[in-house]
Amino acid sequence: MLARAADSALRDRPVVVAPTHTPRALIREISPEASREGLQPGMPIALGRLICPGLRVIPPDSSLTHAAHHELQRHISSAAPVWESIGPGSLFLDLTGTTRLFGPPIDTATRISRALACRQGWPSTIGLAGNKLVSQLAATTLAKPPQVLSIHSGSEQPFLAPLPTLLLPGLRRAHTSQVWQRLEDLNLLTLGAIAAVSLAHLQAVLGAPANLLHDWAQGIDPSPVHLPIAQPMLERSLRLDPDEVDDQLVLGRLYRLLEQLCTTLRQQQRVCRLISLTIRHSDHIEQTAGETLTQSTYWEIDLQPVVARLFYRCFSRRVRLTGLRLHVSRLEPPAQQLLLFDESESVRPPRAHRLSLALDAIRAKFGERALSWGRTLQ
Repeated sequence: MLARAADSALRDRPVVVAPTHTPRALIREISPEASREGLQPGMPIALGRLICPGLRVIPPDSSLTHAAHHELQRHISSAAPVWESIGPGSLFLDLTGTTRLFGPPIDTATRISRALACRQGWPSTIGLAGNKLVSQLAATTLAKPPQVLSIHSGSEQPFLAPLPTLLLPGLRRAHTSQVWQRLEDLNLLTLGAIAAVSLAHLQAVLGAPANLLHDWAQGIDPSPVHLPIAQPMLERSLRLDPDEVDDQLVLGRLYRLLEQLCTTLRQQQRVCRLISLTIRHSDHIEQTAGETLTQSTYWEIDLQPVVARLFYRCFSRRVRLTGLRLHVSRLEPPAQQLLLFDESESVRPPRAHRLSLALDAIRAKFGERALSWGRTLQ
């Protein structure tokens, strides 16, 4: 969808998203045209090209997905005071109390859908209901966007009854696989079948999950829409062109990103407690690792060993790298030790700290590229 919005040549054509470095790569997402040709997610690209000779394959781009998700949040913020993100491109909106301002929720949903299609070229599927579960299932059951489905209060159970149990969120996760196996053994394969069983009988065979499943089958979900928690963070990224596989060269680039982050932290008088690294391979696979620091800091000498450990933890596949992203969060003001007495000579900071401050002053006066460490220039 995002690729089609950016490139009109991909519209109305069979398009799939898959790594392009090898014909053995598996298809991740497909367009409706590709689905009509018989293609399915998980199919090898080579087989897809045999079935559909005119197939267009585009590589996955996580940065484009994240940027579009932030744009979506910005767009809906004027219509919904509270929203909860459940994944890239998927949001729960709480329209409680907005009727006087924007009219009925169905009108608000239609305006949002129309605006996304006209301004961004993004078709959407929207489910309207009195709670999160029913609205999510309503959007899931819609076939081809753009569509809006509204489930009125009191009609939740008839709507849910024919839906398969596997549509319930998280039912196929590892910790719920036993629950799903028990439901399959009892032939409780639809939400209507679960709703027809008494809670006491469900508790006898399922235990603790019975209460939640019984409520869901009845269309009951009291969970609120959670406000997004804004966490202060800083991020620096770098695209490697050409692709690189040399450890020392990539580490030099990482240390340069770290210097930029540390300089910004010192300027803002904040220290970080959590640092994470994401690397992107040439086959479009990303690896992420993070580490919580024992003590908050904004000094390069403290963070360089951590960055090196994160890099070797991520770089377990000897496939060339195309991008690096360094991220620090859990930011807070630095703790400073006050002096009990007025000493004649102030305590000098360590040599490595003085050197970092000197580099900050030189770069502030003569530019960021005025002075660099040799290992960052490899």
